[in-house]
Amino acid sequence: MRHAPTLDRPTPPSLTSPRPDPASRFRSAHAGLAVVHLAQAVLVLVVAGDIVLAVTDRGGSPTAGAWLEVSVGVLLAAYFGAAAANHGLSATLLWRTYATELRNGRNRIRWAEYAVSAPILILLVALVTGVTDVSSLVVIGAATLVMIVCGWMQEALNPPGRRTTTMVPFWSGVLASAVPWTIVAVQMIGTSGDHEFGLSVFLSLFILWASFGVNQWLQFRQVGPWSDYLYGEQTYLVLSLVAKSALAWQIVTGSSLL
Repeated sequence: MRHAPTLDRPTPPSLTSPRPDPASRFRSAHAGLAVVHLAQAVLVLVVAGDIVLAVTDRGGSPTAGAWLEVSVGVLLAAYFGAAAANHGLSATLLWRTYATELRNGRNRIRWAEYAVSAPILILLVALVTGVTDVSSLVVIGAATLVMIVCGWMQEALNPPGRRTTTMVPFWSGVLASAVPWTIVAVQMIGTSGDHEFGLSVFLSLFILWASFGVNQWLQFRQVGPWSDYLYGEQTYLVLSLVAKSALAWQIVTGSSLL
């Protein structure tokens, strides 16, 4: 008995070739951001390397002597350097780790960078607005680190495929971040006529800072396109360029007026 002839059809290439990793679209963006932030680190050293702010040990009293002087240029160079390291490593040596992190709905490399850059930035905001006593600055730095840990925990406790989402770490981070901004706001209200750091600049800094938190809230409430974790990651990359740069250069402008 003869079998009817069959025609072997080749499997379409789209079914045999491996699917591209969704995270691959971010690789060139990370490389570009690493270059931009590294260039800004060098530029800010040139522009603000000689601008110093005093840290005192007596509640910011006008008669208090400087306990320590910090360079705005050096601190912001470290701020931009941390961002450049994050993006550079995510695009090269830690690329596979980065891609795995995104598949798991998190990015510990980003949070490691924030643990360095966020305290530097908020401490500079405090110093520029007149919060100079070391005890207040320690509280501000510690509260900012707590906020970063809460942000990381928000991702760690809400993996992809979860049935429920907890927002407890997020709101805990919001409460922690309220501490430094309250201290800064009280200082500005009390010395409104003593410095050129205006309310509009303060509000601008606060909005730029808060934009990172808003992005995470949208991400974990899965609002619109943020239901895709990678959309939130893409937004973090945009904020890394726009918000981080704007925050830093406003600090340079404010410190140069003191």
